[in-house]
Amino acid sequence: MTIWRSALAIALGLLEVSSVRAQTAQGVSGDVKNFVTQYVAATNAKDTARLRSFLYPKSLACIMAENKDYYDAMASHIGEPIPPNYKFSVMPVNEGNLKALEGMGQRWTVKPMQELHIDYQQGDDVGSYIVYLIHENGRWFQDFPCATDAAIKQYRDNAVANEAALARYKALAADIKDPLRSELLGLLRAHETGRATDRYHEATGQDYKTSMYVMNALKTQAR
Repeated sequence: MTIWRSALAIALGLLEVSSVRAQTAQGVSGDVKNFVTQYVAATNAKDTARLRSFLYPKSLACIMAENKDYYDAMASHIGEPIPPNYKFSVMPVNEGNLKALEGMGQRWTVKPMQELHIDYQQGDDVGSYIVYLIHENGRWFQDFPCATDAAIKQYRDNAVANEAALARYKALAADIKDPLRSELLGLLRAHETGRATDRYHEATGQDYKTSMYVMNALKTQAR
């Protein structure tokens, strides 16, 4: 069974849409560095209203009352906080990445102009955000694809099973006892998620996929 954790949502940091239709897309003026600074600050603060304001108007228009449940679910998968030592780069759009997203049931209302990568490393942990950009009338916007009806149906069809699986991973994390728990929390706080995953796998015999999800669940307690 595949957990509905869209790589799209994780990479791009999609946001909560409780009253999205009432908000106007604002974008960010100035150079792309200013956009990155504001995007990182809003992401780390989980400032969903500010994140919404970055969306290109045609991306914002995809979010409607009838599909709000899907976009709210994607919003819950905002990635890890971005540390101060991040680096960013802007490059031409990778057509392979666009096709990969289309293969996940996404469609572009407007093709992005550029691809922004925000990369960071803490200890052994490496992370990256990919943000698709449009520059229009002196402002930078995040271009985000809209979900197809088929993608939304797939999410809804799998929602109950996925929630049950995620609940199982949280329960397994809660059930870890000392001294293993303290050891794992120490590794996670030191940003050695790979070592923590290996250690849990070795100690419990859980498969590696389960071990990764359990460490993700435990990680929230290490912050």
